[in-house]
Amino acid sequence: MIKFAFILIIICVTYSCREEIIEPGNFVEKVNEPVQLRENSSYTFLLNAENLTMNISAPLYFSSSRTRFNVKLAGYESGYTSVEVQDFNMVERFSYFVAEDVSYHSELLDGYVPATINIRTNNFTGKIQIEFRKTL
Repeated sequence: MIKFAFILIIICVTYSCREEIIEPGNFVEKVNEPVQLRENSSYTFLLNAENLTMNISAPLYFSSSRTRFNVKLAGYESGYTSVEVQDFNMVERFSYFVAEDVSYHSELLDGYVPATINIRTNNFTGKIQIEFRKTL
C-alpha cells in the first residue's frame, strides 16, 4: 500500500509541474510567440522572432522613480525593435531603438515612475530580451 501511495504521489507531481517555466536570462524557443514575465519589481519581455512585425503595450506596476533598463540581442538577422516608456500622464519619457549594432545595453531611468511600455518590432528576426527592474 505504501508503494502504491508513493508511486501515485510521484505521478501527480510529475504531471502537475509546469514545463514552460523560463529562467531569467534565457531566450524562448517558440518562434514569434513573445513571453512577458512580471514580478513585483521587474518586467521581462522575451522574444525569438522570425520576420515579425508586432506592437505590444504593457502596464508596469512600479512605484519607484528609479528603474534599470536592460536589453540583450542575440542572433540578429534583420529588422528592428523599438521600446518606448510612458509615465502616468501618457507622456513619452524614454525610447530606445534596437538594431544589429547592439548586443547588450543597460541604462538607468531616473526621475519619473514608468507606467506603460510599448514594444514594437518591424520585420524583426533574432532573439531579444528586454528587462525593466525597479531599483532603490
